[in-house]
Amino acid sequence: MEARKWESVRFGWSGAVACAVTALTACLGSRLELAADMVRLSRERELLKQQNRAYRAEFDRLRQSERQIRALRHDLNNHLAVLETYAARGQTEKLERYLGRLGRQLARPGFVSTGNPEIDGILNDKLGRAERAGARLEVDVHLPENLAADVFDLAVILGNLLDNAVEGLEKSVDKRLSLSLTADRGMLFLNLVNSYDGAALRTERPDGPEYHSRKGGPEHGLGLSIVRSAVERYHGELRLDSAGTVFTAEVMLYLEP
Repeated sequence: MEARKWESVRFGWSGAVACAVTALTACLGSRLELAADMVRLSRERELLKQQNRAYRAEFDRLRQSERQIRALRHDLNNHLAVLETYAARGQTEKLERYLGRLGRQLARPGFVSTGNPEIDGILNDKLGRAERAGARLEVDVHLPENLAADVFDLAVILGNLLDNAVEGLEKSVDKRLSLSLTADRGMLFLNLVNSYDGAALRTERPDGPEYHSRKGGPEHGLGLSIVRSAVERYHGELRLDSAGTVFTAEVMLYLEP
């Protein structure tokens, strides 16, 4: 009788412990889900910021272009009169210089014009920042219109990598930035090279070195993490490397499933 009583108590405690463990597991699961939701919301917020900046930059660029074209049309008769005078007098050197000035005024402002407004906006905005920081730029961008890729993902990849590049070259002596961006046969290739002061935030990992932005605060390192996630969605590759005072980022994406 006494043995059955203790056996009942033992099984009662076991049940209580099992219930407590189940409740604790459920609580931890809820907290993990909440943390994952917070990370997702943070990433979505960053995506929206990137897209809004891209649209604003492209709108400003188009508005500037329209103002320049209107001004040129307004003064077209005056320009023609000057050109005719130079031509009649045989002043070919002055004629060429004047035509060069007209060509630069007619040129659409910005560094790239691929026909993809979101991509153009981001690239022109970031490259403009690099130029204002004193960087020598080499830009080679060839993309088809209506590129088969999610605008949000490209905004994240291009925006964050170019932000890091500009941040790095601002601290360098020989400020340089080289950007190559092409799409061919359903694949996108990005090569971004920038100068920096040689003090990379690098962590050695079993699967290779990992780099971090120097930004502090709660979002430290979030940019490159988001870039990796975006690249992985396309089963692509992200390669980062530093040598001396040169930092290189390479991205390869499969645009078509």
